[in-house]
Amino acid sequence: MVLLQSRAMKISREWLGDYVDLTDLRDDEIAARLTAIGHAVEAIEQHHGHTVFEIEFTTNRVDAMSHLGLARELSAALGRELLTSTYETAGDPFDTGQGTTSVPVEIEAPGMCDRFTAVEIREVAVKPSGNRVRERLEAVGLRPINNIVDATNYVMMAVGHPLHAFDLDKLRGPRIVVRAGRDDERLTTLDGVRRSIGPDTVVVADGDRAVGLGGIMGGLDCEISAATRNVLLECAHFNPTFIRRTARTLGLKTDASYRFERGVDANDTIAAIDQAARLIVASAGGRQLAAVDVVAEPATTKPVRLRTAVLETASAGSVGAAYAVDLFTRLGMSPKTTTDGVEVAVPTYRGDLHEESDLVEEVLRFFGYENVPAALPRVSTGDVQHEPMHAIGEQVRDLLVGCGLSEAVTYSFINPDHNRIFSDEAPILIENALTENVASMRLSILPGLLEAVAFNRNYGTRDGALFEVGKIYRRDSAGIQEKATAAFVLFGAAPSFPGDARRVHDYFDVKGIVEAILERFHVAGSFSPISRAWIRQGQGSEVRSGEHTVATLGVIDSSVLQRFDTKGDVQYAEIDLDALAVSVAAWEMHPVSRYPGVPMVLGLLHAPDLTYRRLHETIQSLAIPHLLEIGLRDRYVPEDSTRVKTTLGMWYQADGRSLTQEEVAGFHERLSTRLTELLPVELLGPDL
Repeated sequence: MVLLQSRAMKISREWLGDYVDLTDLRDDEIAARLTAIGHAVEAIEQHHGHTVFEIEFTTNRVDAMSHLGLARELSAALGRELLTSTYETAGDPFDTGQGTTSVPVEIEAPGMCDRFTAVEIREVAVKPSGNRVRERLEAVGLRPINNIVDATNYVMMAVGHPLHAFDLDKLRGPRIVVRAGRDDERLTTLDGVRRSIGPDTVVVADGDRAVGLGGIMGGLDCEISAATRNVLLECAHFNPTFIRRTARTLGLKTDASYRFERGVDANDTIAAIDQAARLIVASAGGRQLAAVDVVAEPATTKPVRLRTAVLETASAGSVGAAYAVDLFTRLGMSPKTTTDGVEVAVPTYRGDLHEESDLVEEVLRFFGYENVPAALPRVSTGDVQHEPMHAIGEQVRDLLVGCGLSEAVTYSFINPDHNRIFSDEAPILIENALTENVASMRLSILPGLLEAVAFNRNYGTRDGALFEVGKIYRRDSAGIQEKATAAFVLFGAAPSFPGDARRVHDYFDVKGIVEAILERFHVAGSFSPISRAWIRQGQGSEVRSGEHTVATLGVIDSSVLQRFDTKGDVQYAEIDLDALAVSVAAWEMHPVSRYPGVPMVLGLLHAPDLTYRRLHETIQSLAIPHLLEIGLRDRYVPEDSTRVKTTLGMWYQADGRSLTQEEVAGFHERLSTRLTELLPVELLGPDL
């Protein structure tokens, strides 16, 4: 489910009346109907004789954020005809009888701007707007400036498409080029701020320099002033991605950017600019020349199907195809009846309708959710079927909880810099990321867990053990892949009984948990030392089973912890659940001996570079009779780290009889002798 934010906007009842007949309805009746179809009226105010509705619009409904757009909704809800007013009755903007706009327009960056419409208006007189325009703008919260600027704001509030007016005589060339910003380019915007422009910024430029931030704000150099005599009016369609990114980067939010970020109609530039031009000529005089319309990529309507069976299921049988056809006709979507339902041509101003479920929501919104019968969902009594990876994830989760760890849930969107710490892979980047901290998909669960460690320590939790079972996201030759992964971190001291000395978590705690997981799934994994930039030197390893790397584990290097603003040792492990799944061995049952076993101890002195794994494998290769188990009892590393003392525990046991102490001593002597011959070790005495 997507949660949509909302934005309050003022709408004039009188202005709505230009488009739909509301004369027989009270203010509260209009407010109730608007609220019922999803446009919540928060307040009804009076402004110099105007009734003003303050409405909360969800951000995906930019088409309704104008008087025409909201009237279209009301006309469909009330079953009334959509009217047109004086300013919406336009002739042919390409045949004004006054000549053609001579300013050449070039779209150099079609990915940023796919349509740009321009109209020249010559010999105007800049002065205050008439009472009607001023009162309407003030009623909806806009400050009147002059008759040229007011006309652009008026049309924006009327039909929802932002426009901008340039002083034509200040344009160099004169010409218009829509392009990407250049490195180190700067522009002083209408608010008087000198702003830096980059390659991700849409720029409206003349023959020499940038004169406006496309879709956001015009430049001060070409603003309309009392001395303006000739105007170039523009109405364009910009890529929402670039407008959103620029507005966020510059910290510049305007009424225009708010609309362009959410996708205005690309096909109403001609109608909108013609309305604004006629309004200017009516108040400022002058001559309107024929429009220039440059289209880099045409916007077309898209067909979307709605099946009758789906609609009837969603409405509990209370709505059928006939109601849907009537509604979509009133909404201007040209519906066609098909064998199994309805196909509608979604207009370009309805960017919120993409698929069948959107059409279902549209029908139920007007029908009224309160009119849909309430019923409990059907409950299946069949057995629940889980995917194999889901079952493995649940088993790992249960095991980690049983080991005393607490589950954490962190974001899948992380800072790209954190990805670079733990992987050389190129991450999957997020388009239109809200902040730089969530601009890429994670390649490892570890960054999120380290942020959780830092958060806990900042709030006084010194000791802890956290895990997460989730997914990481990688790109390969087959495309983007989701990989099931489990990871955990240990920090501070290990849990202890009252009276016990405080013991700090170490590498062997992590190794023990990983071994418990391997044993649970009967995976024969071997531990090998590894060196990674984020692992403390000599304290990291990986677990391999055949050709698969099942897990990596170790102690996080202090330089990495500093980047996460935390201190102290942090142990970690990350387990590839896909590799774990394919490494699961068959369960085998072995009889348990009825006879007692004999424990023995072997103490060894050796260099630090001799690993426990090599010791273990060498002992196994000797095939000592009746040697059933080998385990590590103790490992002592002195401060000088020149010689390491390792104590191994042995378990001798026979299936068919009891072993004598003399037999076991002989086996153990043979093992000790052969081990000193094969490895650079010294035997320690019985007292160790």
